[in-house]
Amino acid sequence: MRISCWVLMGALVLGCHAKDEARTLVTAIDAYRAAPNDDKPARADALDKVECEDKDVCAVKAACAKSADATARGLRLQQEVQAAAKDGGGRDPSVLEDKWKRASSELASGYGLLEDCRAKTQALRDRFGI
Repeated sequence: MRISCWVLMGALVLGCHAKDEARTLVTAIDAYRAAPNDDKPARADALDKVECEDKDVCAVKAACAKSADATARGLRLQQEVQAAAKDGGGRDPSVLEDKWKRASSELASGYGLLEDCRAKTQALRDRFGI
């Protein structure tokens, strides 16, 4: 009987820890999604730094980080091209064009992965009542 009480207590403690992880992750995901494009790269970096141990929470983090990181790379490249265009160029236009194409590709990749992140985040919300 004592062993089963300890097992139950351990499961409850782990469940609480997983819920805290889930809440922290969902908060970071929501902050990323709500951020204007200029702030998304920093929010993606913050999402990458969220710690997780629970396998389900970590799976959601991996899915969302994959989308957010690709989007952040695309937005950073766009910002570089826009900054170069504002300062009068000074660079080979083909370099800027290639960078813009890479930015567009990264953005398309990030947006393409967004639905998986959204669905997994919603499942996490439902599981923990967040």
